[in-house]
Amino acid sequence: MIYAIYRVFHLLWTGSLAFLTAIPILEQGAFDKFVWNETFFLAIWLLGASLLFTKRFNVFGMIFTLAPLVFTAPVFIFMLSI
Repeated sequence: MIYAIYRVFHLLWTGSLAFLTAIPILEQGAFDKFVWNETFFLAIWLLGASLLFTKRFNVFGMIFTLAPLVFTAPVFIFMLSI
């Protein structure tokens, strides 16, 4: 039961990071070459969210839902260092 609650909280905070990667898509309103990376990571997050609640592939779901964090953290650190 506690692991199921952890999975829900994991989806909430990784989902908020996935939304941060979707901001360029929302600003431009179209798919340009620039936003294909963000779309790719959102698709990986959705795949991970669906795998997270399966018994066999829940570890892969955890890894796939962390993909937006791996993508956005270096971008934000670079933007803060400028």
